[in-house]
Amino acid sequence: MKYIFVAGFFFIVGSLYALSGAFAGLGMEVNANTRDGAAFGGGLSAGLDINQQFSFGIKAVVSSGPDAITSLETAGFFRYYLPFKFTGLFAQAELGAVIFFEDGKNYPAFLGGAAFGWRYDFNKNWHIEPYVRCGYPFIWGAGFMAGYHFDFK
Repeated sequence: MKYIFVAGFFFIVGSLYALSGAFAGLGMEVNANTRDGAAFGGGLSAGLDINQQFSFGIKAVVSSGPDAITSLETAGFFRYYLPFKFTGLFAQAELGAVIFFEDGKNYPAFLGGAAFGWRYDFNKNWHIEPYVRCGYPFIWGAGFMAGYHFDFK
């Protein structure tokens, strides 16, 4: 059993060494996590770049609407950068859970969706990502993330 653990450790370390970078960001969003109108909120994300075209990571978004519903979304994501002449366009699949808080009670739900956006690098390491997303249970969302990219190579 310990040999499996050691082999797994070296596999993970070797895979991390092969990654091209990491990123982290903070953002603002408007979404449909409410019964009436739109909910406003913010979130954070962090991820690893597998190579020039693929990334994966985690994100969390907290939003609150005019009808006193607050939501906490947590999700893992897998991102694909579209191979166009200009770079930065991406499609992202998200899977996770959301907890709705209303009148002192909480209601958990499954979260699944897709996001489409554009990563614009305006400095060597700084970027901004405007995006739109759709899925369940939030129906729609739009916002932006501002972040920092750490290069491993």
